[in-house]
Amino acid sequence: MIGRKKLEERFITIAEARELLERRRAEGMEENPEEPMFYEAKISLEHAEKFSKLPPEKAMELKERLIGLFEWLDERLAAKIVDIMPGDYFDIRVIFAKESYMPGREEAEEIIKLLDEYRSLD
Repeated sequence: MIGRKKLEERFITIAEARELLERRRAEGMEENPEEPMFYEAKISLEHAEKFSKLPPEKAMELKERLIGLFEWLDERLAAKIVDIMPGDYFDIRVIFAKESYMPGREEAEEIIKLLDEYRSLD
C-alpha cells in the first residue's frame, strides 16, 4: 500500500458494496476482459450477491431513515440493521449486545415496522 492513503471512511451496507464491486468489475472488463477483478474482489462480490437483501438505492434510503428516526443510531449500526434485517426484538437485542445503548421494546418495534416496509423488496 505504498503511496496510498485513505481519503474517507464510511460504513456501507452489503447492497452498497455489491454496487461498488459490480461497477469495478465493469471497469475491469474494459481494462482486462480475461481477468477483470482480483480474486478477493470476486469472492467479495459473490458474498454480496448472495447476502444483500435490498437493492442498493433502497438500502441507502432505509439506512438514512433509520438514522433520522433515532438520534442515538449511528451509521455503523444502521448499516448492520439493514444488512441483517432483524425480524423481532430479540434479533435487535443481539445486534446491540455489545453497544452502550440498548433500544427498548417500543424503539425495536418502530425499527421492525420500518424494516417491514422494505422486506417485500428483497
